[in-house]
Amino acid sequence: MTPLTKLSQGISKFCQFIGGLSLIIIVMMTMVDVVTRYIFKLTDGSFGFTVKGTVEIVSYFMLFALLAAFAAFVERSQIIVDIFTQKMPQAIKGYLMAIFMFGFFAIGMVFAWGLYESGMDALEYGKVTQDLSISMMPIYMVSAVLSLLLAVRALIESITIFKTGEFFDAEETGA
Repeated sequence: MTPLTKLSQGISKFCQFIGGLSLIIIVMMTMVDVVTRYIFKLTDGSFGFTVKGTVEIVSYFMLFALLAAFAAFVERSQIIVDIFTQKMPQAIKGYLMAIFMFGFFAIGMVFAWGLYESGMDALEYGKVTQDLSISMMPIYMVSAVLSLLLAVRALIESITIFKTGEFFDAEETGA
């Protein structure tokens, strides 16, 4: 089980990096946009530099950040309602968590396949973004890869829970 666990942890760290980098880009783009708009306003338009496509850039990097965060922390993504689970044995909770993780595997695969297909369509038909007119293919493909990483991590976590019965339990950690 160790190689699978190491693979899962490696994917998690990679996705944390991608999510963090995406958030940094979002903050930097927003700051640059606000500053340039403010300078434009202060100079009554004589300073004509503004960042075009900021909303588009921020929205696509938000997509990357969310997909990466979901893949990075899929094992902690369940909200457990105490009223339904407080009297359940730990083993049953584990099996339920493993089933949910397998469901996330299926969802991740559906997302990955759909985004891959959208990327191929964007490449074939020349679909571009609205403001920046850049190809949508890389955006779809990065999203497909992140969704595939979600599926892989969810499958590994599901297998691990089925084999060991151990899972992240928010009730026990107080999270």
